[in-house]
Amino acid sequence: MSKKINAPPVWREEITQYLDALKAGGQSKGTLTTRRCQLSQMARDLQGVPADVSDDALVSWFARHEWKPETRKSYRNAVTGFFSWLHTTGRAAANPAEALPSVRRPHAHPRPCPDSVILAALGRANAAERTMIRLAAEAGLRRAEIAAVHSRDVMRDLVGRSLIVRGKGDKQRIVPISDELADTITAADGYVFPGRWSGHAEASYIGKHLSRLLGDGWTPHSLRHRYATATYRATSDLFLVSKLLGHDSVETTQRYVAMPEDRLRAALDDVALVI
Repeated sequence: MSKKINAPPVWREEITQYLDALKAGGQSKGTLTTRRCQLSQMARDLQGVPADVSDDALVSWFARHEWKPETRKSYRNAVTGFFSWLHTTGRAAANPAEALPSVRRPHAHPRPCPDSVILAALGRANAAERTMIRLAAEAGLRRAEIAAVHSRDVMRDLVGRSLIVRGKGDKQRIVPISDELADTITAADGYVFPGRWSGHAEASYIGKHLSRLLGDGWTPHSLRHRYATATYRATSDLFLVSKLLGHDSVETTQRYVAMPEDRLRAALDDVALVI
């Protein structure tokens, strides 16, 4: 959603006021930007004024889009929040979002990127890209988290060095990292991946580089699955893995961890019939 989308004038004031309410509630800058883009796109498509949007019009708008389940769910959250706010604050007589069906998300299976693919990508990468790969595969960072890494985020703990990661919703977590990776980060003396004009690079910039290097259908998120699987193999502690990934629920973490193949093979040996 990096492309700026402007809402029609009759929608702008209420969208801005709703976003102010979200900001007052502590929502992150990234969330506010995403919600503005989503609501502006809806406003451009539906036209009219917010208070006149009908149940049928809103359902039809959702039906016209061929979104992936995660994208559809995100739009539904944005639209539901906006129209609920309009209704509860007296700006609209009804809440058309109540007619939206819940979004079904297929159960995703873990798909950790193989080390052979990662090693090949490291061989093709430049110095900055190698750091991107390592932050995802060795520390489990998301694209946006990688983009925002700063030299000041490295800290010393009781046994080595760790990285303060600023995740979704500005939630922070601490992830242990190797001394080598810590040295690389601190050597940047600022953002490891600076933006073109100021600040840090965008998540899309990190994702573009990682996707190109991995190739063959392997996504940047598969590096995060690799980290989760490797950490679980080493600790057998799903709760710990959940904390390191920054998940609110262990149930989410279960979709990231692939059962170690040696355990599956051991189980096969136990159940196989001797003929």
